Amino acid sequence: MENLKKRVKILKERYEDIAKSLDYNTTACDYNLRELEIDTASKYMKNGDKILDVGCGLGYAVVQYAIRRKVNAYGIDYSKNMISGAKKLIIKHENQLRGTVTFKHASVINLPYNDNSFDVVSSSRCLMALLDWKIQQKALIEIHRVLKKGGKLVLMEGTFDGLKRLNDARNEFNLAPIEAGGKDRLFTLKFHEKVLLDFCSTYYKCKKIKRFGMYYFLTRIVQPLLVAPNSPRYDHKINEIAKQIARKYPDFKGLGHLVTFILEKK
Repeated sequence: MENLKKRVKILKERYEDIAKSLDYNTTACDYNLRELEIDTASKYMKNGDKILDVGCGLGYAVVQYAIRRKVNAYGIDYSKNMISGAKKLIIKHENQLRGTVTFKHASVINLPYNDNSFDVVSSSRCLMALLDWKIQQKALIEIHRVLKKGGKLVLMEGTFDGLKRLNDARNEFNLAPIEAGGKDRLFTLKFHEKVLLDFCSTYYKCKKIKRFGMYYFLTRIVQPLLVAPNSPRYDHKINEIAKQIARKYPDFKGLGHLVTFILEKK
C-alpha cells in the first residue's frame, strides 16, 4: 500500500510537471494513435449531445469533439496544471468550434456533476493511470452515475491481453517485449479484459469491442524491423501511413494493448 501511494504521488507530480510544456503530445506521444481514438469516440457523439472526457489532459480530444460535432463538451483532469493549460490552449481553436467546451479540475472518482447528466463519456487511457483495480472500479461506477440511461461510455484503455498478443508476435521477429507498466515517466495499470467486462456487466451492456491491431502491427513490428538498428519513432512516416490503413482495416490479430470498449449504461 505504501508503495502504491508513492507511485500515485510520483505520477501526479509528473503530470503536473509535463503539463507546463503546453504541448498536446506530452501525454500522447503516439499522436497518430490518438487520432484513431478520437475518430472512434466521435462516432458515438451526435449534435446536441452533452459529453464528458475524463482525464482530458491538455484538452486536445475535447476540442476535437467540439470541432467535429455541435456538442456541449466537458473535460476534467486531476492535474491543476493540465486544466490551466487546456484553458490557455483552447483560445487558438475558438473559431473552429461547432460546440462549447468547458474544462474543470476534478477527479474521475468524484465527478462534480449530477446523476444522469451526460449522453457520452469518453476515457482515453485515463483509468490506467489510477494504478489500483479497486479505484478503477470506483471510477467505472462514478462514470455510470453521471451517464444518462442508455448513454455510452467509450472506454479506451490498455489491456494485458492485447499486449501479450503483441509481445508474442514481436517475439517471433526477435523484438524485445514491451513492458506492461507503462513507458518512461508515465506508468500504468492495464486491465484484464475478462475481469473488466465481468465487473462492468452489473452496470453496463458491452455493445462493441474495437481493437487497433493493424496500427500496432505496422508501428510496433514493421517499423522496428525497418529502421533497425535505429530506434523506432512516433513521427516516422510509416506511423502516418499506418493510421490511414487502420481507418479502413482497424484490426489485425487483436494486437496491441489499447482496446476500445463501447459500454451502454443499463
